[in-house]
Amino acid sequence: MSDKNPNPVRGPMHDALAVFLGKWRAQGTSYGYTDQDGPDPRANGVPWTSRHTGRWHTGEYFLVQEEQALPGGQVFDTLSIMGVDPETGAWFARCFENHGYYRHYAVTREGPTWRLSGEHERATITFSDDNRTQTIAWEWRPKGAWLPLCDRIVVRED
Repeated sequence: MSDKNPNPVRGPMHDALAVFLGKWRAQGTSYGYTDQDGPDPRANGVPWTSRHTGRWHTGEYFLVQEEQALPGGQVFDTLSIMGVDPETGAWFARCFENHGYYRHYAVTREGPTWRLSGEHERATITFSDDNRTQTIAWEWRPKGAWLPLCDRIVVRED
């Protein structure tokens, strides 16, 4: 509990996170950890498949997402918590993955497009009008310049 806001109030910004709820499956291409030094940083991509779920944590202040992915056949699992910081009024995402990395992202939204911005990675997630499809583009900065990390099309299963 924060001293500045001892009684968080659930509101429209929490409700907006509901677009991430449900069961989803994804296909796409992962470029991270491949050779991206040539003229086309997408030239050596490997297939990406994943399934993920989004659910409310009790109280519906925080959205919990779990993703099980196989980029290039390798296991990549993430656990993410999204919410609204009661002190700043801004969305955030905190992500933990099976290789021991932890990331904090500032989250913004313009219409159907959500952006996650972090020090090492960033993503653009655009929802279709019927909220049945997400188009996701992740980028990373392994050597100072932003490069494509993975591109995915995510389809709702439920």
